[in-house]
Amino acid sequence: MNTARTDASMPTLPDGVTLEEVRGADVLVIDVPAARGVLHLDGAHLTSWVPAGESDLLWLSPDSAFGAGEAIRGGIPVIGPWFGPGREGDMTVKHGWLRNVRWELTAASLEGQDVVLELMTPKDAAKLTATAVVRIGSELCVDVTITAGAEPLELEAALHTYLAVGDVRRIAIEGLENAPYLDNTRGLAADVLGSEPLRLTGSTDRIVDAHGEVVIVDEVGSRRIISTPRGTAKTVVWNPWDELVTSMADIPDASWTEFVCLEPAVAKDRFVALEPGESHTLGATYRIEH
Repeated sequence: MNTARTDASMPTLPDGVTLEEVRGADVLVIDVPAARGVLHLDGAHLTSWVPAGESDLLWLSPDSAFGAGEAIRGGIPVIGPWFGPGREGDMTVKHGWLRNVRWELTAASLEGQDVVLELMTPKDAAKLTATAVVRIGSELCVDVTITAGAEPLELEAALHTYLAVGDVRRIAIEGLENAPYLDNTRGLAADVLGSEPLRLTGSTDRIVDAHGEVVIVDEVGSRRIISTPRGTAKTVVWNPWDELVTSMADIPDASWTEFVCLEPAVAKDRFVALEPGESHTLGATYRIEH
């Protein structure tokens, strides 16, 4: 059961936004005419966006952990300041620490029919600061700005977005045609995508050298999901398939068909070099069409 609560340290929440406790975690619940959503303060992690008249854009594992220090499985994890195990492969915390710390809500407002929420990493966070702006309405906009601290930073970052689909075996991904990619299922082997929309046929983990708009044609769900990135250089496509899902404790074995991860990123050879005090913003806008 969700429990509404208050926090005097937070800015005043606008109508349609409440602070609640869900499975032991503090979340902001958004319920306005244009859309509903759920944003966890842990990780600045959006786990639901349901525009009016639609089903959820985002997939969330029913077996996910929640709360302090946990990496939520599903929604939109904020990845950084490195990707995977880092470019040298020596980082012990996969995908960095931004998704594992509690962010602070710094502003909340209504702009027209949209709810706009701004969050920041803790002031004692090491080596960098990050801010996130989430706009929830008939479209979803997520932007993350990362600023280097006192030392230069070779930044990798991504929005590790889990998109809900009717059946991942019956989707087509448009917008990545003829793009070079690194195949993480084959030791980062270099390859090139074909000239037709991408269809997944097995375990997929491709870091694609593309940064334009991508469309997922969801045949079973009878909808098109459009992802328009900004400030990015790569698009990562991931699904474990039945080959790998059994080794993942926080995804039910039968649930791999329900999502595809489409991740706008700056990663690998396309990291961003920041001098002290410099910033980089990456983000994406999502919408659903029929």
